Amino acid sequence: GAKGYVSLAAEEPDDARRAHYLQAAEARLTDMEGLLDALFAYARATDAAAELDMRPLAVMPVLAEVLTGQFPAFEERGWEPLVDFPDESLVVEADSEALTRMFENLVSNALRYGTSAPSIVQRGRSLTFSNQASDQTAIDVNRLFERFYRADAARNRSGGGYGLGLAIARSIVEGHHGRLTVTSTAAAGTTFTALLPRR
Repeated sequence: GAKGYVSLAAEEPDDARRAHYLQAAEARLTDMEGLLDALFAYARATDAAAELDMRPLAVMPVLAEVLTGQFPAFEERGWEPLVDFPDESLVVEADSEALTRMFENLVSNALRYGTSAPSIVQRGRSLTFSNQASDQTAIDVNRLFERFYRADAARNRSGGGYGLGLAIARSIVEGHHGRLTVTSTAAAGTTFTALLPRR
């Protein structure tokens, strides 16, 4: 698609239309860059031979950094996430980069497809990420962790993802010998529960 727009721009004498074609090409290339990044992250997360840099890691600072990085997106929506994290001293054995990516994917999923600010609740080694989706009934919880799955009816807003974020998140958790599950109801919304590994 980008190549086609560049070809049109090369043949277009009108400056305004040429600029339009070049902007369209740039948008396609940006989208492709995002897809390649997601595919690379998925390949790393599912590579059984990949070595994780496992070390004792405080969970709360990692989550706080991810939420701080998403502050502009929350501010744009007028949302303030509810964080209930009573054990700020919680430490697990984990790879810092991988744990960060898992949190980023779960928070990004809530921002992209949710209709309300997410709540993040910590109890022991369990963290839950919950919020409402625009069409809760369109979500097939049995497929949410599949590669490229997107519940289109619930996920038709602009800036949609590639259907890899949740698959990556689950692979990361399982690579740490933890567990990531999901439930979804009209009353409670969608809740992802990550059981983190022991220290």
